[in-house]
Amino acid sequence: MTIRPDTAVSPSFFRLASERMDWLAERQKVLAANIANADTPGYRARDLTSFEDFLATGVAESREAASPWDVSADGNRVVLEEQSLLASETEESHRLAARLYRRGHDLISLAVGK
Repeated sequence: MTIRPDTAVSPSFFRLASERMDWLAERQKVLAANIANADTPGYRARDLTSFEDFLATGVAESREAASPWDVSADGNRVVLEEQSLLASETEESHRLAARLYRRGHDLISLAVGK
């Protein structure tokens, strides 16, 4: 799946935080598919292009994860522990981005007196 940032709106903290959360949500889907296919013969783990690349190009695409030496006898390239760690890191990053978004909203509300 390809997701694109909203380029019609000028760059802002809220847009960046929102795009980060969207990218992280999409990454979590890719990692969940990797975990679900951990026992599928020949399955190759995937990941999204980096968030930095997403910001530069406007496209976040799924690609094969680089890990050529971690291949099981049936050709599966999913290291369950690695995928679980990445999923956990992604979840924490999403939580942080949501918290920053909420704090930004709170600051604006405070500034306008609401």
